[in-house]
Amino acid sequence: MNEFPGYGPAHEQLMRRYSRSLPEDHRRRYAAVEAEKIGYGGVAYVARVLGMSRATVHSGLRELEEFDSDHPQRPSGDPQRVRRPGAGRPPRLETDPGAEETFKEVMEAHSAGSPTDERVRWSDLNPGRLAQELLERGIAISRNTAAAWLEQAGFRPRALRKELVTGVVDPQERDTQFRYIAELRRQAYQQDIPVFSVDTKKKELLSALHRRGTCYSSEEQYVYDHDFRHLADGVLVPHGVYDCARNLAFMTLGTSRETSAFVCDAIALAWLTCFQTLYPSAREALLLFDCGGANAARSLRFKEDLIDLSARLGLRLRIAHYPPYTSKWNPIEHRLFSQIERRWRGVILDTPQKALSTLEQTRTKTGLHVVGQILDQCYEIGRTCSETFRSIKDNFIRHDTVLGGWNYVVDANGFDAYSCLANY
Repeated sequence: MNEFPGYGPAHEQLMRRYSRSLPEDHRRRYAAVEAEKIGYGGVAYVARVLGMSRATVHSGLRELEEFDSDHPQRPSGDPQRVRRPGAGRPPRLETDPGAEETFKEVMEAHSAGSPTDERVRWSDLNPGRLAQELLERGIAISRNTAAAWLEQAGFRPRALRKELVTGVVDPQERDTQFRYIAELRRQAYQQDIPVFSVDTKKKELLSALHRRGTCYSSEEQYVYDHDFRHLADGVLVPHGVYDCARNLAFMTLGTSRETSAFVCDAIALAWLTCFQTLYPSAREALLLFDCGGANAARSLRFKEDLIDLSARLGLRLRIAHYPPYTSKWNPIEHRLFSQIERRWRGVILDTPQKALSTLEQTRTKTGLHVVGQILDQCYEIGRTCSETFRSIKDNFIRHDTVLGGWNYVVDANGFDAYSCLANY
């Protein structure tokens, strides 16, 4: 039974909730008001209910007595500040010259600098090691203080940033290519020409290997404690064809290698299995590729395989490559591959069938739908284009006037009729 009438458990819970919503000075004054209402024993009771010391409640009582009834002020004297300035002990480095000198000696012994940039320095110390080094020299500080000293000296945890490019691309050409691709896509949408973003996702090892993330399961799942490659039972080569207009994707799961022949076979499989029925009257398709890899813009082997692909599908293929080092702008990367990676988190990919059944469950609120198929075929590496290809390629490949190295049309039937998409 409560000591004070009217202050039952429900009311005490209400007091605690209201107290937590107040700033520090208002909280102790609220406690003082409640203690005054109760009278004898109120200070001890309110302190227990609100989880504060009796001294804090007494401080609130003194502040209430000192208040000017017409113009109450905060203890700090500043309406925007709770506490008075100047509280706490002064920093150790300011009061102990020996500590500052010892800290500099330790940092000098454990720091190195860039030979090309005097602003860049790094250290092998962390807060724990710094505190230990100083303790061995008679300076006892906590890990938090050591972390503050490191930051004051300009050292903080930093991750490596992947911003140094391995080649040079003319910014003007890069901008022109992005605008050109945007125009090609706009024209294709107007003429109901399919626009496919094409790329190969990161290869996956097939085995009971660890994958980042979690998934819901009724029991614990166990994987190897090391991710050695020799533990894998095979490799999975996920290749995607993403319909930019319909938000539909087809994934081909290869079990061999990523070659230009595999890329073209995957596109053919996607078209014949999934997209042909959606575009029954299509005579042309726009394919968006990265600039490197098995579908490199400079690869003659890839272009020869594209001619064969055009013949198999009966389509004129308009090709546009994203400039080097801009592959992340290819729509398939952020619209499809990111969602598949999220679906595969925490899942053991030990067979192609399990990987396929899992990725076909990929859905988004914006309507993404994914279907797929396993392509269990062996592909050879090191293939070169035929000897006659160089002499006949111009009969089947026409480069655009705008950045022709990245933009061209492939037609196995030649160019009696010009491409449906005009040059930009």
